[in-house]
Amino acid sequence: MVLKKRVLITTTLVLLLLLSMFSTAAACKTVDWTVKVNGEKIPLKLVTKDGENLYRVEIPLENGKLNRKIIICYRINLRTGEITPVPTPPIEEPVPEPVPDPPAPPAPEPEPEPDPPESPVPEESILTADEQQMLNLVNQERRQRGLNELRIHEGLVKLARLKSQDMIDLGYFAHQSPTYGSPFDMMRNAGIAYTYAGENLAGAPTVARAHTSLMNSPGHRANILNPNYTHVGIGIVNGGNYGKMFTQMFIRER
Repeated sequence: MVLKKRVLITTTLVLLLLLSMFSTAAACKTVDWTVKVNGEKIPLKLVTKDGENLYRVEIPLENGKLNRKIIICYRINLRTGEITPVPTPPIEEPVPEPVPDPPAPPAPEPEPEPDPPESPVPEESILTADEQQMLNLVNQERRQRGLNELRIHEGLVKLARLKSQDMIDLGYFAHQSPTYGSPFDMMRNAGIAYTYAGENLAGAPTVARAHTSLMNSPGHRANILNPNYTHVGIGIVNGGNYGKMFTQMFIRER
C-alpha cells in the first residue's frame, strides 16, 4: 500500500513538474530534477528525443530492501498542454557476443567428462538428450544461487533449433541472422510475448564444454543467472566447425 501511495503522489508531482518545464524540456535532451515525497527527496529524469514530443520520466523509489524504478512515458502537446500516457515498451536485454569454442592446441587424451546432474527426463519432454542436459546444467547454476528454475517454452525451443541450424547452413556465428533477423525479431514474428528477452550462442563439441564457455563469459553468465527470466528455449544441432551449435533463448513471459 505504501508503494502504491508513493507512486500516485509521485505521478501527480511529475505531471505538475512537466507542465512547468515545457519550454525547458523542449530545448533539452535530458532534464534532471528532484521532487520531495513524504519529506524524502527523490531524483527523477525527464528524457526527450530531438524533434519529438515524447517524454520519459524515470523515478527510482526504495521500498524496504527492494529497489524499484518507475518509468512513466507521456506524449505532450506543447501548444495545448495535453498530456497523453504512452505504454512503456518491453525491455530487450542486450545480447552478449557469441562464445565459440576456441581451437585447442595439441594435448594428451582428455579425461572422461563427469556425468551430468541427475534429472529424470519426462516422457512428454520435447527436448533431445543434449538439450535436457544443458537445461539441467543451467537450472543447477540457478538453484545454487537461490534463483527460480527456468521452465521450457516449446515455442522458444523451436526457434532456438532454427537459429542453430541456420548458423550451420549459412556458415555464420552471430546474433543477427540473415534469414530471421535478431532473436527479438524471431520471437515477435512467432507471436511470443515477453517483457525481458535475451539470447546466448555457443559452439563446442560437447554440452559440458559449451556450458563451461558460457559460464566463463560475463555476458552469457549474466543471462543464465538473470532473475528476470522465467522460460528458456534450448536448440542444439550437430554440425558446423565446432561440432555442435548451441542456442539459448530466454524470456520473461508477458
